[in-house]
Amino acid sequence: MPYAIKGIEWRRIFDSAPDPIFLHDEEFRLMLANNAYLECAGITEEEAIGKLYWEVFPKGIGPMESCLKAVDGHKEEEEEEEIYLPDGRVFLSRSVSIVDKAGNYRFNRHNLTDITAITQAQEHIAQLNRLYRMISLGNQALVRANDEISLAQVMCDVLVEHGGYTTAWVGLKGDCSEKTIHPIAAKGIDISRIRSLNLTWEDNELGQAPTGTCIRTEKPVHRRNLPSEVPNSLLPITLELNVVESFSLPLSYAGRVLGALTVSSPGHSKLGEREIDLLTEMSGDLAFGIGKLRENAERLSILERLDKSLDHAVTAIAATVEMRDPYTAGHQRRVSELAAAIASEMGLSDEQIDAVRVSGVVHDIGKIHVPAEILSSPAKLSDAEFSIIKTHPQAGYDILYTIDFPWPVAQIVLQHHEKMDGSGYPNGLKEEDILIEARILCIADVIEAMASHRPYRPGFGIFPALQEISRNKGRLYDQNAVKATLSLFLEKGYEL
Repeated sequence: MPYAIKGIEWRRIFDSAPDPIFLHDEEFRLMLANNAYLECAGITEEEAIGKLYWEVFPKGIGPMESCLKAVDGHKEEEEEEEIYLPDGRVFLSRSVSIVDKAGNYRFNRHNLTDITAITQAQEHIAQLNRLYRMISLGNQALVRANDEISLAQVMCDVLVEHGGYTTAWVGLKGDCSEKTIHPIAAKGIDISRIRSLNLTWEDNELGQAPTGTCIRTEKPVHRRNLPSEVPNSLLPITLELNVVESFSLPLSYAGRVLGALTVSSPGHSKLGEREIDLLTEMSGDLAFGIGKLRENAERLSILERLDKSLDHAVTAIAATVEMRDPYTAGHQRRVSELAAAIASEMGLSDEQIDAVRVSGVVHDIGKIHVPAEILSSPAKLSDAEFSIIKTHPQAGYDILYTIDFPWPVAQIVLQHHEKMDGSGYPNGLKEEDILIEARILCIADVIEAMASHRPYRPGFGIFPALQEISRNKGRLYDQNAVKATLSLFLEKGYEL
């Protein structure tokens, strides 16, 4: 025979339950409550009985949805819902209708389980996951960034879209006497609004704002109650954005502050120092990215200046030859341009094209050792004089090989009179032993020389020059270079 629980024993079990339990009628008035419920309510059972349960506990929430469903349908299955109280506590509400054997409604039993700690832990984990996701996306942006403004904008986007902040913006430190702050990226607020505030990091009223203070002190600034902690001139925008808390973190790189990252939110952070640590990591990544981008830009600027200086030096060297040989003025420039065009038509790399172009500009530098009277002689050269002319590739090499070009310029100049069959000079090289750049330069030199006037003969024109390289392709001249040259002049309308 089943053991029958007597009334006094049932009541003892009811009162010993750790969770608040109460019974209410169809009008939601309390019929019975255990000790846990009365303790939460802070009143005695006599005071509670007959009152609407939300006037007792939980206060101020009205009839719970789970209660309404249970009462309306007299359901004997439990209805569940989470109840968020004004004081921050969270309860799981479970309500079920109790009926007699005839199916008549008797009362509702209501259990409340405090799940505040569980809910907070879940929120904590969810927010940590958002923040770690934010860090991951920020690192991806760091790898892909091409300029500091784009990098800063992606970081702001990530902070708002994945970090859960209301606003995020980046301001760079102005080093002028006015100590201005230059906003370069923002999310959650129009950047023009920030610029209109004329923020500064000087120690004055506007400089007391979080970002200005952060840059001036070079330390993180955490404001927990913005409406009471910002200058009066910034109060309207603070209230408009409905933000309460902000973090401003300095962007420090190589021992100097570049600016600050500022985020704001409508409520107080629940992660405390851990959130600050993650934001500090992200601001450090952003500062590193901006610093490296600036270093790279400065390095590229230096390289561009060096390139220009190299071009100017090469041009100056070439000009010394043309001063001694006025009849060939412009020859090296035209050869350089044509050789570069041929190299490009052949699909050579940018590096090879640059090598051909620079070598073309100085390919006759060795003629500085040739007597001026031979260079400018209007008569046909004797064998002895031509032998002297043929020394200019080696002389050019001797001048250029000590210069640290990024290309084999000296070797190209040395080989630019070599021929595919070994009949060229000065070393009688053949085919693949001749650099492709030198083979191209040879063709460009022949075409320009034949097409142009000389003291000892008129110019032959471009078509005889093209016939010369076409007739001797494969024997004297590289076949692929000849093909590209013919395509340039005959199909694409190239002109010297």
